Amino acid sequence: MSADDIVFAWLRDFAAEALMPETLDSLVVRFAAAIEAEVPEVSADRELRRDLGVSTREQGRALLVWLTGDSLEVAPPPAAHDLARTIARRGMHLRVLMQIYRVGQKALLKFAAETASERITDPVLEPKVLIRLLERASHWLNVSLEVLADTYGQERERGLSGAFARRAETVQAIMRGEIADVGTASNRLDYPLLRHNTALVLWFEDSQPEPAEDGIGILDSAARSLAATIGARQLLTVPSGSRGLWAWMSADHEPDLTALAIGDDVPTGIRVAIGNPGVGMHGFRQSHTEAIAAQHISEFRPDRFLLMRYADIEILHLLEGNADAARALVSRELRGLDGSDASSAMLRRTLRSYLAANRSPDAAARALGVHKNTVRYRIQRAEELLGRPIGPNRLKLELALEYADAYGPVDMNGLVGA
Repeated sequence: MSADDIVFAWLRDFAAEALMPETLDSLVVRFAAAIEAEVPEVSADRELRRDLGVSTREQGRALLVWLTGDSLEVAPPPAAHDLARTIARRGMHLRVLMQIYRVGQKALLKFAAETASERITDPVLEPKVLIRLLERASHWLNVSLEVLADTYGQERERGLSGAFARRAETVQAIMRGEIADVGTASNRLDYPLLRHNTALVLWFEDSQPEPAEDGIGILDSAARSLAATIGARQLLTVPSGSRGLWAWMSADHEPDLTALAIGDDVPTGIRVAIGNPGVGMHGFRQSHTEAIAAQHISEFRPDRFLLMRYADIEILHLLEGNADAARALVSRELRGLDGSDASSAMLRRTLRSYLAANRSPDAAARALGVHKNTVRYRIQRAEELLGRPIGPNRLKLELALEYADAYGPVDMNGLVGA
């Protein structure tokens, strides 16, 4: 077997192992962490990170398959084009896309060098493998960047030529506090900022396959359906990524957000986060910030929340400001009820409903769908396990229960459980 054959065989085995689901998952996490650490625009943007994760997985899979061949033809996968379009839609410089790929290239070569050092004992073979890998990976990434720079440019040109770009750029300027005159901003957006503004964030669940039709169009239609339920006069929408949408609903009076619900006309797999209503540019900006916070918290319990109102999780968001202190509070207040078993979860759920019902066994029983004597028994059992009555320090206990309900219990070491 020639030296080239040996190098090719090693690369083929390397690619086959890296393509295994568990290994590929760990590589995506590793590369994404490296990119977020060096590209601040990514670390600060949730939707961009989401598109980056999908692109990294698809690019990694395509590159690993291509590494073991001789073809020089490079075809970045659709998810890579989606990432380039998202960066363009955000009004970010092409430099951001280039940084992402340069950091990704460094991370790939570092991983390959570590693997080769661990597994190749022949001192002559190791540099040959790394040279071959460097040549192939560099060609793939350089050509990918050329192709994706064209995609970025086309999206930028398309946006700059129409109302879409003006809208997106004005929204970003408002978010950054760069526009002071509300009339100017309203005219640019063709949206009445002086009224009550309620922000929405809509996105497809990560487990949801890529929509067969225009995903942004589907999200836009869902936003309009939600706006209709509260009688909003106008809706403003801006794509936040290939699978996400930002929206604002305008109303003459402060809307009742409890009327909002995901109905049958909203396709399966769409999730929604909602900020509190606010007036003017400050309210426009604040409501969006709150909707983003609600989106963040809802993702900790993807099996439970399809529609998350910031008003329902505001305290949790405040607790997140000092995560260590919040976990210490939960660990201390729920000691005895902090198990991850079904019995502990049932007692926490009952206690939370009992306190929310102002300590009424009857109201808690109706909320839980059980007999009031069952509620009394569970509260008694909870007090036994806690080692104290429910009355004193009720606020701290309620905060701890809210935190555990969203994130799971916290053990004695302050670690969040399942």
